[in-house]
Amino acid sequence: PTALLTQRIYDACPYESYDQLLDKADELIKELSPLEQLEVVNAHPRIGEKATKLSALSKIEQGNASANEDAVLAKWAELNKQYEDKYGFRFVIFVNGRSKESLFPIVEDRIANSTKTQELVTGLSEMVDIARDRARKLQAANSSEAAPSPKI
Repeated sequence: PTALLTQRIYDACPYESYDQLLDKADELIKELSPLEQLEVVNAHPRIGEKATKLSALSKIEQGNASANEDAVLAKWAELNKQYEDKYGFRFVIFVNGRSKESLFPIVEDRIANSTKTQELVTGLSEMVDIARDRARKLQAANSSEAAPSPKI
């Protein structure tokens, strides 16, 4: 996410598990100043960005292109702008395999009915949820190995 957060997570090593590491990250995020928290949220890719700007895991999580992908991306560009104009940082949501279109009502509701403070807390929480899900998937993929997980 950011150099500062990464350094603080590293400084607290070792961790007995990925869950423990992510619990510590969640704790440390809450201790960051509001400006530092904004930096963390803004490190997350925008929903609906061109696939060339996304990590491999983000591409998988945001799903395959739909038949009307250009219209969907244009709508996301508009919603991202509205959200960022209102709150001053990027919209973050744990996509979890949902289609980009299915998220439109969620972001529209959050634009219409939320506050900057509430959105910052939600965005940071969603980022930790994304990290937890990725860790679970990576652990499941490696679960066939007989060796125990090393300390992190």
